[in-house]
Amino acid sequence: MTQENMTEESEKTVFRLDMPATFKHLNVVSGLLTAVLEQVKGLEDREAMTYNVILAVHEICTNIVEHAYSGNGGRIKLIVSIEEESGRLLVELSDTGRSFNMAATPEPDLDNAPIRGYGLFLVHELMDEVTYKPGKGLNEWSLVKRLL
Repeated sequence: MTQENMTEESEKTVFRLDMPATFKHLNVVSGLLTAVLEQVKGLEDREAMTYNVILAVHEICTNIVEHAYSGNGGRIKLIVSIEEESGRLLVELSDTGRSFNMAATPEPDLDNAPIRGYGLFLVHELMDEVTYKPGKGLNEWSLVKRLL
């Protein structure tokens, strides 16, 4: 894990993580996000915000492990950025596994509680912006949360 400080129009703090695509390494993601969000000054309800961001990012990582790589290994790359002036958290994830059509993923039927299928719905509810770009050899996620 490395940290870079860059100055453009506003100061941005960036952390990069390249990790094995396994469930047992998700605690590393939790630790990174917790440490990053602890540094944000003026963050209201820090505990709930941290929980929600970790839950959303874990869901994407879980889907990458389970669906993109079918549990057969691979790597997940994360870039976590805090744009201090705008108060935005940006989490970018990428993998080289199988892609999928997010638009074709049905929303869960909340009246007939299925056992599975809430993940992407939950991510969209917890984050302010969610984008997914599938590609040959590289799938990219972008999750944005306004913190302030």
